[in-house]
Amino acid sequence: MKSRALKLLNVPGLLLFALVSMALQSTLFNSSALAFFKPDVILFLVLWVSMKREWLEGGILTLVFAYLVELKSGAPKGLFLIHYMLIYLITRFLYRNFQVLNQRSLIFIGVGAAFFSHLNLLFLMFMLNKSENLWFHTLQLLAPTAIIHGILIPFVFRFLYNFDNWTFKNPEAEHRYERDFYLDEEPI
Repeated sequence: MKSRALKLLNVPGLLLFALVSMALQSTLFNSSALAFFKPDVILFLVLWVSMKREWLEGGILTLVFAYLVELKSGAPKGLFLIHYMLIYLITRFLYRNFQVLNQRSLIFIGVGAAFFSHLNLLFLMFMLNKSENLWFHTLQLLAPTAIIHGILIPFVFRFLYNFDNWTFKNPEAEHRYERDFYLDEEPI
């Protein structure tokens, strides 16, 4: 009974984590000096569900995360739905067809996703003819946020792994995750 109740708390827990992280992200990193170190926690969640969830569950969670971001932001309708779903599909394709051999490749995925995320948003805003003031801002924040994503992705994935392990209590999934991401190895 307890394991079923915990399993039911997994998705609401992820949504609560997304809401709290978006609130912290928009309040703590509000100044222009801290914008260089602003991580996109929703991007971490999208990467996590694209690698560790089934096709339908991961896609629905990605759409819900993107909708939460759209509710918070003043962006045009559908912008973040397209943006995060594209990242979900690309990451899922790359993860299913190529091996994530160690923690370094996981860091590479985080840095690459951060680069692609900023450039994809810039491209989508250009297609909507809304990118007049966005070019300089995006290019200025591209490298620092990618480095922050590379530094934080092992820690966020470790937290999400522990959360999934606590709610699912699946030892086979724990062994598979340890094997997939080699989290028992020394950091870089």
